[in-house]
Amino acid sequence: MNKLLQANFSRLFRDKVFRISCVVMALAGAGLPLAHYLDKRNNGENWTADSTCFVFAFLAPILLSLAAALFVGSEYSDGTIRNKVIVGHRRPAIYLSAFVTCGAAGILLCGAYLLPHLCLGALLLGGFDAAAGEVLLYMGLNFALVLAFAALFTAIAMLCQNKAYSTAGCILLVFALLFAGVSITSALNEPEFYSGYSYSENGITITEEPEQNPHYLSGTKRQVYEFLQDFVPGGQAIQLANMKAEKPGRLAVCDGAILLGAVGAGVWVFRQKDLK
Repeated sequence: MNKLLQANFSRLFRDKVFRISCVVMALAGAGLPLAHYLDKRNNGENWTADSTCFVFAFLAPILLSLAAALFVGSEYSDGTIRNKVIVGHRRPAIYLSAFVTCGAAGILLCGAYLLPHLCLGALLLGGFDAAAGEVLLYMGLNFALVLAFAALFTAIAMLCQNKAYSTAGCILLVFALLFAGVSITSALNEPEFYSGYSYSENGITITEEPEQNPHYLSGTKRQVYEFLQDFVPGGQAIQLANMKAEKPGRLAVCDGAILLGAVGAGVWVFRQKDLK
């Protein structure tokens, strides 16, 4: 296992896609606090360092989907995975080493965003409004979310030997999950009542009373949507990016369930897979 990890990390740090992804994350991490500082100075907007500290909850999974799929796909196209089996490495160890590498890549992408953002945020925007404990909590939840995404991407890339198909699958999955999160959150944000309003017609003021919103979710249906918002990685990303997670413990449990489910199912299928 150690030799597999050493080989994987050696390849990862030389991988061009991963390096470019880190640069993109670093530029985003530096650019947002700088833009907010200029907006604060010119327009008086009240930006703080935690305004966009966790935007990487969206960015990191998107870039990781590409980096992970291409990294693992290259092992198939180069015949590396088959050679690992031939020289005696066990299949579960091969799979788990790929997951650990992809998970570490996701954490490093988060770090590439956080380091410049935290430095410039403290320098230009005056630090955080949130307490240190809350910031650390959201940082840990973001790392857990990225690991859950890494488990899903590893499963697709390890079980699909065609690099083009696995790359397309990972990219489609991350956007589908993010879109599902946006849809669920939008449904939950529907107001219970439409606000009343007044208007004048022919000199007469007409007042319309608040109306019931037919799209408002209530009862069991709302509870189901709230659970889905916490379970679906895209719904988690929205909550974490805005630092508005109402049940952080449930988010962590859901991430753990996704990670264990994806890794467990992936190892089981990979053990029986016919490697061409």
